[in-house]
Amino acid sequence: MSRIRCVAVDDEPRALQVVQRHAERTPFLELVASFTDPVEALTYLNKHPVDVLFMDIHIPDLDGLSLVRQLQRVPLLVFTTAHSEYAVESYEVEAIDYLLKPFDYARFLQAATKAQMRLKTEPPASLSADFLFLNTGTQKQRVMLEALCYLEGEGNYVKYTTQSTSYLVRTSIKQALAGLPADQFIQVHRSFIVALRHIDKIEDHYVFIGKKHISIGATYRSAFYETIERLG
Repeated sequence: MSRIRCVAVDDEPRALQVVQRHAERTPFLELVASFTDPVEALTYLNKHPVDVLFMDIHIPDLDGLSLVRQLQRVPLLVFTTAHSEYAVESYEVEAIDYLLKPFDYARFLQAATKAQMRLKTEPPASLSADFLFLNTGTQKQRVMLEALCYLEGEGNYVKYTTQSTSYLVRTSIKQALAGLPADQFIQVHRSFIVALRHIDKIEDHYVFIGKKHISIGATYRSAFYETIERLG
């Protein structure tokens, strides 16, 4: 079979270099991209599906588990981390292996070979997550995408509003948008992202969602109305 296309994600440059070197030594692997920024990785992976993802779990802003749950197509997963307590959670998202740092080439090759054998017998699953996990300070809150109505930027935070409640998350609108399915959510203002399914009406450059009316910023109008025309 052809070489296995893979991506590596780790916010620590030295740890990322270890995966890069190990991948270069492995004849059946092709490392097509690597990232220290998980938001950039999410955007890339949703546009360029790959076979295997070597992913650190403990990353600020968007941890590995949350990133994986927001992928439109989930590759085979090999998690890398210095934190053994995440092992159980990694298998909940069906990771094929879990590399505890520091790991040597022999251990890396074992994980890569496991991915190679899996790809020979079955393709990676094509899954679209229907929920996401929000870091709300002391806990991770599971939120169903279908319940999410709109997001509002508030300084260094974003408020995720559902049909019944709101959650305040320390992140940016840019990062929040990157973690949402592009076919379900669209930015309409520098501070607002709306769920297309929850728009009740559009009038005078305003989006109405329930009792909330949100201005459609001039910068975003063209793309927004083009999307609405396609849906209509």
